[in-house]
Amino acid sequence: MEAEFWHQRWQSSRIGFHQPSVNGHLRQFWHTLGVNERTEVLVPLCGKSRDMHWLAEQGHAIAGFELSPLAVRSFFEEAEIVPEPRRLTHYQCWQHGGFSLYEGDFFAAETLGRRFDAAYDRAALIALPAPMRPLYAALLARLLNPGAMMLLVTVDYAPIQQQSPPFAVPEEEVHRLFGEQFSVRLLGRLEEGQGNPRVASGERTFFNELCFALRRR
Repeated sequence: MEAEFWHQRWQSSRIGFHQPSVNGHLRQFWHTLGVNERTEVLVPLCGKSRDMHWLAEQGHAIAGFELSPLAVRSFFEEAEIVPEPRRLTHYQCWQHGGFSLYEGDFFAAETLGRRFDAAYDRAALIALPAPMRPLYAALLARLLNPGAMMLLVTVDYAPIQQQSPPFAVPEEEVHRLFGEQFSVRLLGRLEEGQGNPRVASGERTFFNELCFALRRR
């Protein structure tokens, strides 16, 4: 999606993708990845996710990337902490404790000259239209060191005719996008029936949340 799309979503508070609590798949599966607690975790398109606080509580430093300045500001305001700004070529970096949030386009991340040993994606891949997903997967492959672990959460639903996020990214597409550079393993599937408002309304016949472990080859 174009940058303006996301700026408008945050400005109008149309942020249904933001979860008010920590993602259940993250709680259930993160520790199965075997990531050292001192490892810094890359979080693309992080928004103001509470998942970052949970990861920090596990001992991790966080490198989050977010396009919207409103999202970055909200993250720190809601945590009642005041970050220190640092201007970089392509980013405004906001730091406090173990948090480093890079305000700007994630696709410029290579300019930082950094590589990571762990990553977490709950709402990044599913926010990208189909033509951008291979570019995103290739960028992650360049940013992650061999052996790096990633927890990836996607959604799958039918019918899939939808022009705005979250986009359906089923298991076969995850393998197609990441299989060359990563080993891919399905960890869990949350199958939502009539309890999901989209299913209950008849908008969707099913709406599932999938969780994967990816290991950089």
